[in-house]
Amino acid sequence: RQTQVRQLLKATPAEFAGSSRAKFYETYLALVKGSGERAKTTDFQRMCKEGIKACLQEWNELPPVGTPAHIGILHLFQLMVELGDASNIYTSLAATKAENLEAKSGDLKSVLQTWRERLPNNSDPINIWSDLVAWRQHIFKAINDVYVPFITQPQPPQQSTADDSSAGQSDGLKSPNKSKADVKNGRKDADDGKPAAGATNSALTSYAYRGYHEMAWIINRFAHVARLHGLVDVCIGSLTRIYTLPNIEIQEAFLKLREQAKCYYDRPQELQSGLDVISNTNLMYFSRGQKAEFFTLKGQFLAKLGKLDEANHAFATGAQLELNSPKAWAAWGRYNDECFCRNLPDTTGAVNAISCYMQAAGLAKRPRVRRFLARTLWLLSQDDANGSVCAAFDAYNGEMPTWYWIALVPQLLAGLDAPYSRQAQQILLRIAKQYPQALYYALRTAREESLVQRRQQAPAAESGAADPATPSQGPPAPAIDELMPKLKTAHPLLTLSMEAMIDQIVHRLKPCPEEDIYRLAHALLSDGLQQLHQQVS
Repeated sequence: RQTQVRQLLKATPAEFAGSSRAKFYETYLALVKGSGERAKTTDFQRMCKEGIKACLQEWNELPPVGTPAHIGILHLFQLMVELGDASNIYTSLAATKAENLEAKSGDLKSVLQTWRERLPNNSDPINIWSDLVAWRQHIFKAINDVYVPFITQPQPPQQSTADDSSAGQSDGLKSPNKSKADVKNGRKDADDGKPAAGATNSALTSYAYRGYHEMAWIINRFAHVARLHGLVDVCIGSLTRIYTLPNIEIQEAFLKLREQAKCYYDRPQELQSGLDVISNTNLMYFSRGQKAEFFTLKGQFLAKLGKLDEANHAFATGAQLELNSPKAWAAWGRYNDECFCRNLPDTTGAVNAISCYMQAAGLAKRPRVRRFLARTLWLLSQDDANGSVCAAFDAYNGEMPTWYWIALVPQLLAGLDAPYSRQAQQILLRIAKQYPQALYYALRTAREESLVQRRQQAPAAESGAADPATPSQGPPAPAIDELMPKLKTAHPLLTLSMEAMIDQIVHRLKPCPEEDIYRLAHALLSDGLQQLHQQVS
């Protein structure tokens, strides 16, 4: 086969023969040439330098501004770097024996962990991902060819009666000889070798299957990216290849089932198939967090199929299995939010959604929780006369993610004149105590606007021309006047510094006389047009 590849490279046009892609193929052939030769060679090092030089030349020919063509060159750079890593892997494999298997496996672990972290962006073309997966699988196969024969007693695949003692937690490279729980066409497939007679054989099996574990990881990652690109068939086809591996980790089996279920979720005609996959999965091998995520997925499928009571029960089960799972609480909150939107003006769904969103926001502590907080403000604005939604917000006793409320300070200031003004004021007080700089300037601006509105409304109130049906714009003055003194009391020196900074900005950025004249002329024109409009109407 290597001879055929060399012949194909020689038969290619001259333009391709001198490209960086051709250099990569030639370098790889130099790496694996010979009968079992794994060590670095002079030809390999020379070709590797030539390949990197060709990549640099192609990069230099591109414009300085980033273009899609740069992505392909960066991908080739990555392949050339990994060729050097592969040379070290082959050198390690050539010296691997049963006596030093643990030490050599540790050397491989650091390289393979680096490969896990060195991946293209999810938005990069799927061809780049496919190329990288195909290249790495050649290396993983070479690892399997050397490591698998060290298994003294290879075990046949087991069904779901596999010994539970060999199932447990897995973090990608730790305890890699765990069971594989999977589902295919509604049938449980759990592949696992029975525990060896001693700890030595167990560790040996763990190291021997490292190549298969890396294959399962990269296949799951590629399937995930393919699903994000909308290539559902490619995703399902890639996941099916995991069935051909004799041993995978519990974590990879979980990721495989999750991606498969999400593929079915994106296809309305296959919702029932996805639900069957989840329902027929044996969850005894998975952790509580993984079980909670399975029940959350089940709830999403049931909700999409219109089985609302069963969906609510599935969401509740997922949240109870792992109370500290923000994904479970967030999914349950979205479900209740949708129920509230369908059953307006009944606020039962809003009350439940508020509780779930606040739990998710308190547990996640990530920037993504801002969408839950924004949705919480909208639900508070839909409160009924009994104040049940606001009461549900007040009943939350968990940790308040104050930092993520900062992005919603304008909405909170506007909420001081809304039905949930007390809740908005409480949040603003928390921000004032913990992050005064984030609130002071917006609060000062709102206070100045409130003072201007009061001055404008005073003459109208004295003349009796004010329209009582017209609501006041902006936050109410009493709430602003209450927040500002508390902020100044909590941080007096910081407040003085910020006020001095504002004075300096106003002084140094004072408009010139021409700008003042233009501003006054614009204001007079606006007032004249407003008066004219009132007289005409």
